[in-house]
Amino acid sequence: MRKPRILGRRETNYYHLMSRVVNRDYIFGDEEKEFFRRTMRRLEAFMGVRVLTYAIMSNHWHILLEVPPMTELSDDELHRRIKAFYSKQRANVIMQEYERVTAYAQQTGNSAWLDEWREKYTSRMGDLSIFVKELKERFSKWYNRKNNRKGTLWEERFKSVLVENSDHVIATMATYIELNPVRAGLVEDPRDYRFCGYAEAVAGGAEARKGIEQILHMHGQQASWRKLAAQYRIHLFCTGEETSERPGVNPEKMQQVIEAGGELSTYELMRCRVRYFNDGVALGSKLFIEEVFEQHRSWFGEKRKSGARKIRGSGLEDLFSMRDLRLGAISPPGLASLG
Repeated sequence: MRKPRILGRRETNYYHLMSRVVNRDYIFGDEEKEFFRRTMRRLEAFMGVRVLTYAIMSNHWHILLEVPPMTELSDDELHRRIKAFYSKQRANVIMQEYERVTAYAQQTGNSAWLDEWREKYTSRMGDLSIFVKELKERFSKWYNRKNNRKGTLWEERFKSVLVENSDHVIATMATYIELNPVRAGLVEDPRDYRFCGYAEAVAGGAEARKGIEQILHMHGQQASWRKLAAQYRIHLFCTGEETSERPGVNPEKMQQVIEAGGELSTYELMRCRVRYFNDGVALGSKLFIEEVFEQHRSWFGEKRKSGARKIRGSGLEDLFSMRDLRLGAISPPGLASLG
């Protein structure tokens, strides 16, 4: 018999989640990692959980997940989550269903159908096992369809470790996850491995930055992202030093990070935002981008009122792009469309 999974009993609980591919095959290329990440972020928005950080490797993945207590959702919040998760077409169908059952409840005074409609979606929220189940199933269906494949994709049921809600424990677990690509010898700096939480945050990912704020227990405070990023970078390198027992951060690299106060140079920031330079359509000052936009106005939809889109993240505040790459600042080329 399977042992029951250990679940936290506090209002908010934290888990380290991990799952491997069957036979430990290396199936995750850039496209697969990007699809997995986008699905993870959509489920995060729908279910009301928070991904503090993650690492998607070639044959397995790690997620540090915060599961807050479930609260009664307003209709507006439920609609927001549905729209964040489902395609626009599917969300419209769901909203039409909502309008029908709401009208029926108002006309008859019987809210049973409306309650059933809400339960259909809210019952999937705030649940650790359902989050992982849907994440793995949705990826499996996409991967099998893409590769004309059938059968299970995962080695076994996912592993979960309940993490104590303390500064030290959460930060230590986050470091372990972020440094997976370093220990695997793929990069010397987790900043250069775009499929982990730290790299996504450096590239301007809003949700990834919120995760780091939570890891540092700085969420909601008025510290600048630049200060938080420097603090987190020093933490990563000082706790991930290589030893004779395990690979890790090169001591020389660690010293360089400490001497730089954890801050990245403009050159390093530009490297982390390479999509802006490859897929941004145009790059330059706000005035320049607006001029290009007006010259090519017919390329864009009628709802588009301006051309300049600010490059997200510290260090490049004076540069603008024609594309807003917020939703996939480090996605492979070809996944974004003109906005």
